[in-house]
Amino acid sequence: MKNLMTYINPSKEFDQDYSRLVEVQIDNCRQMSWKDKDIMLVTNFPYSYGGIEAIVVPGKLFCRYRRRASKINVICHLLNNGALKDKCWFHDFDAYQVDTFPEDILGEFDAGFVDYATNNMWNTGSFFFKPSALDIFEAIRRVMNERRVNEEIALKYLTDRDVDGINKRYIKLNNTYNLGRMRQNEYTYRKADKPIKVFHFHPRMGELYEAVKPLLPEKLIQIMATHGY
Repeated sequence: MKNLMTYINPSKEFDQDYSRLVEVQIDNCRQMSWKDKDIMLVTNFPYSYGGIEAIVVPGKLFCRYRRRASKINVICHLLNNGALKDKCWFHDFDAYQVDTFPEDILGEFDAGFVDYATNNMWNTGSFFFKPSALDIFEAIRRVMNERRVNEEIALKYLTDRDVDGINKRYIKLNNTYNLGRMRQNEYTYRKADKPIKVFHFHPRMGELYEAVKPLLPEKLIQIMATHGY
């Protein structure tokens, strides 16, 4: 399995916030026993940290109307160019793995998505897919461009209408794989299978970070402290 993170910015550099988050992520991925060859950091500019070299892609993949939706353009680019040939976990820079994933997480399905737990909108801060899901991501991109919406709304559009039989091709995963920003702590935590697999929160949001900290592994807390959080 590959561990994919993407950052496309017209400035061709990490902003101050993400310059720390990317280092936290790489350190955490390594302590979660990911091999360097399986950590895929994709940017539109040269970057390296601790021996991890970014895969540089064209800046035209930046989505100007929904910048976070650039992730879909990057995934389509990687799959179309044969740069991603294994099943993959994609996650945002503020989504932290804290427990191992089952090898057969997708089973026979092409993709696995997580909703927000408080509603049925998809939360694309953490999801899994196989290379066979290329047409699903192409469809997401098509709807994004046609409707000028983000990737979550585009995916919801497709699954609500079962476009091209998409609903037979993905599995809805428990929110343990993307335990949201912890604003509805008790409810979302209660719904999540234990042990939690992925916590999704931003450490610069002090009150939020302090609320979730008792649930985090000490190793992750130490990594964040090393990088100023």
